[in-house]
Amino acid sequence: MHIRDEERRNDGAVTRRRFAGSLVAGLAGTLCPIADGQTAKDGEAEANIGLKPDDMSVADWDEVRARYSNVLRVYGQRLSLEEKRKTVEILATNQHMLASIRSFVVQNGDVSACTLRVYDANQPSADKQV
Repeated sequence: MHIRDEERRNDGAVTRRRFAGSLVAGLAGTLCPIADGQTAKDGEAEANIGLKPDDMSVADWDEVRARYSNVLRVYGQRLSLEEKRKTVEILATNQHMLASIRSFVVQNGDVSACTLRVYDANQPSADKQV
């Protein structure tokens, strides 16, 4: 009884019991089976992406599907079927271009142009030492 009297006096205070109750309620909300329904909807949308083009590798097609899934995650409900189809076309075209850039062999041994290289401004670069 002593604990309940104390809780009544401290209605605005966070007690261990209230904290545990809110934690359990929050976890129950995140583990709700609704997430499975959303996953099924995403899988259904990915199935509508179409077949892999013959001239595209499996890794490149996986990247197209990953980017398409991200577009659907952000804009999914706002896009029409035609816009989704056009998005797949654009992503596939861009992936073809990226594949050719990535496969280009640079004569001086540098990595491809699609790699971000970060240099320390305080250290002299090899180009400036010539």
